[in-house]
Amino acid sequence: MGEYMKTRLLSTAMLALLAASPAYAASYVKADFSSGIFGGNANVRDPLRNPYFPSDTFTGSFVFDADQVPAAGSGFANVAFSSLPDLANIPAADAFKFNFGSYVFSLADDPLAMIQYNNGKFNGFVFNTTFNFEGSNYLFKLNGGSLTVQSEADPFGQPYINGYTNIGNQSLTNAATYVPATSAVPEPAAWALMLVGFGFVGGAMRSAKRRQKLTVSYAKA
Repeated sequence: MGEYMKTRLLSTAMLALLAASPAYAASYVKADFSSGIFGGNANVRDPLRNPYFPSDTFTGSFVFDADQVPAAGSGFANVAFSSLPDLANIPAADAFKFNFGSYVFSLADDPLAMIQYNNGKFNGFVFNTTFNFEGSNYLFKLNGGSLTVQSEADPFGQPYINGYTNIGNQSLTNAATYVPATSAVPEPAAWALMLVGFGFVGGAMRSAKRRQKLTVSYAKA
């Protein structure tokens, strides 16, 4: 095999190895959203009145799969974060994050959380978790476009905080393509390409060794 063919063979192997990078099964988008407490003192009860106040606003972000957004006219639909094909490669704080004053909630606080849509448009979340404030536990809930905080000891009692999440696609800001972290374990298709590449490299090395064995040197008499 000539040097030209060997170079082509090795180049092909390198291309096969480079092509073995992970392929993601979805079109991910990361966007920001906003929430807040309704105005009026009745929407914040003691002991949460400090540090929370009526008309306080909050921010958050989440990752969604554009291919999973329901079609227009489909009514209400919930899409679980757990259905994201590459969720294992998306940090919990990237998948969902909510800045609730001094508390920061992520998908790790409710792995069963869902994104809600109404006729194909963003309609909030289904998210439930707990937090401790001054020795008492409270339930933090997002249900569609509503936000409530209730006593864990009295989950059906009057909420301590009443608020909202801004819904509708126009309420999502800074939307941008999101690329999950690189997987440490290649997908099956990637493995196949890598094996092809290694095969080319191995074949080239065996051919080179055979040429070395067939080379005969003659010494002058």
